[in-house]
Amino acid sequence: MAGKNGSLYAVLGVASDCSDADLRTAYRKLAMKWHPDKCGAAGSSAGGGAEAAKVRFQKIQGAYAVLSDPNKRILYDVGAYDSDGDDDGAGEILGDILEAMNKTGPTENGKNESFEDLQRQFEELFLRPPTSSSFRSAQEDAGKSSKRRAGRT
Repeated sequence: MAGKNGSLYAVLGVASDCSDADLRTAYRKLAMKWHPDKCGAAGSSAGGGAEAAKVRFQKIQGAYAVLSDPNKRILYDVGAYDSDGDDDGAGEILGDILEAMNKTGPTENGKNESFEDLQRQFEELFLRPPTSSSFRSAQEDAGKSSKRRAGRT
């Protein structure tokens, strides 16, 4: 998903499915190239070269800060990352949810829940307005979930 100022992946010149190592390599290369001290020392002050380098370097740092953090990267990839509200706890909460999902074992029938099942549950919980029937359904689902967890203990 592209943010207000374009794709963070484009800022670093990497594909959205790049590895952590590729991300780190691209960041280091660009950080060395656009570091304000290095660009300022080159004497390219005509046309605001040092200031332009500083702005570019900050964009590079910002992109890397988001994409190198697994929780922020997931949020960014699904279009839910808000850099204005960074560090407001939402990333931490979603990180906790993702961690819990990774620890979840198979359901009663022995199969893991699919991504589609999890997406449906997420939409029911957070995206659809509550109705009395959906509230009742959510309570029933929660009861089944509790019973499954209690059986695994």
